[in-house]
Amino acid sequence: MTRGLIRRDPGELPAEVTGFVGRQRELAVLDGLLGTARLVTVTGPGGVGKTRVALRAAAKARGQFADGVCLAELGGLHDPELLPHTVATCLGLPGQDTGSQADAIVDYLRDRELLLILDSCEHLIGACAALAGPVLRYAAEVTMLATSRQPMNLPGEHCCPIPPLPVPSQGPAGAVPAGAVRAGAVPAGAVLAGTGVATRWSFLPSGPRRPRPASPSRPPTAAT
Repeated sequence: MTRGLIRRDPGELPAEVTGFVGRQRELAVLDGLLGTARLVTVTGPGGVGKTRVALRAAAKARGQFADGVCLAELGGLHDPELLPHTVATCLGLPGQDTGSQADAIVDYLRDRELLLILDSCEHLIGACAALAGPVLRYAAEVTMLATSRQPMNLPGEHCCPIPPLPVPSQGPAGAVPAGAVRAGAVPAGAVLAGTGVATRWSFLPSGPRRPRPASPSRPPTAAT
């Protein structure tokens, strides 16, 4: 039997195909930040689950943005000069030379209310910061969500650290205690200094958005 491939359009969020366990506290923090901050960077070591947490938070916040969510996956991109072209492709913009491509992105986003996600920025951190700066300055209704092992160090950046999940201790007969895989690094709703969320002070405009109904999440896939 021939199986058809499921094709995603550039910029579209992927569908979750496995269950999502834990990280409720980090998701609660991101939920609050995406309603007020302009630049949010999910940080942490490689393999800790930054992308999954960010995409789950973005899917929940989608209804807050009239023009939706756009995802730029940068893990396979190695030339920083191609970053504007990659982001422009995800936004559906026609191809241009590298210099004017960044200007075209800013012009396109200037009048849009959109969540732009830059996933896996650490190896392109300078280029991502160079693009994010003008977008945040001239596209006042655009929010940027990034995942990276390190922050961009831009004014107005809010960092949400994702620590490794704790190793569960084994109970009787090797059983894992209930709730042992839930992380507890950042208290829910903690967005002020000293609560586990790093914030850089700035003059970037930000403010609460009117929440809109979000699409219900797909239920976790049952184990077989």
